[in-house]
Amino acid sequence: MSFLNISSPKERESVMALYHSDGALDLIAGAVLLNLGLDLLNESPTTSLFTWIPVLLYSSIKNRFTLPRLNYDALKADEKIVRSWTAQTAVGLAITLLVLGTVIVGDPLNIKTMINLPFQGNIMSLAFALLGGLAALLAAWLIPIKRFYLYAGIIFFSGITSYFFLPISIPVFISAAVMVVIGFKLTMKFNTQYPDPDKPDKPIDVKEKKKK
Repeated sequence: MSFLNISSPKERESVMALYHSDGALDLIAGAVLLNLGLDLLNESPTTSLFTWIPVLLYSSIKNRFTLPRLNYDALKADEKIVRSWTAQTAVGLAITLLVLGTVIVGDPLNIKTMINLPFQGNIMSLAFALLGGLAALLAAWLIPIKRFYLYAGIIFFSGITSYFFLPISIPVFISAAVMVVIGFKLTMKFNTQYPDPDKPDKPIDVKEKKKK
């Protein structure tokens, strides 16, 4: 990702922590996994349109909710660069969904019959653990955003556990729930910390206004 006036990796991490402190990425990623879990639960042949809708909403949320509340100087970048961060993140989400949906839901490579492991279980759970965990690790490292290391661990261990005991939709739902809960808390905190600049700080007293 491009930056202006960034002198160190630590400063870059600080800027990205601020940019992603709104919880939008967590909520969108969680919503995508939730819909993906429903596709798996319903045994859909491909990912549904509803699974893609959250990805399409990401840019709108950033541009209408997040960026008006933040100062570009605090992000150490101009509007063009900041909007490019949004676009790059949306593309990353789309690629991740495309890979997960193609491999786990569609299974065009016929992985279920191609790979034989000594222990009986659902190979797609391992595919989710590896692909989903890798995607979260890349996000944590490339953006960078530390809480995605937590998501990577949850995806990996829930996927591995699911291979032996649970249907594949369960680890997907678990990962989605954790992301949505954390994302919601971050959004509430961000909304309090960075109020809407278009709204007055205090409600206008109508009676007091009439007296004037």
